[in-house]
Amino acid sequence: MAKHGKVAITVCSTAFLTLGRAQARALGIADLPIAVIPHPFGGRRREEIRRIADQCADDIVQLVTGAG
Repeated sequence: MAKHGKVAITVCSTAFLTLGRAQARALGIADLPIAVIPHPFGGRRREEIRRIADQCADDIVQLVTGAG
């Protein structure tokens, strides 16, 4: 994607992080940035989902911009 001037990122829950990294390696994009959210995601209260989403958005910005 970078060669086309695009940024790619994935969001993955903790339960699937190992699988996500393995799949990225298998596809030749081992350095694919992955934002991680806690698992399980279902059954959480709205406030908790909002907090997780806010943190994930911050993580995505850091992964895309390299800011930290």
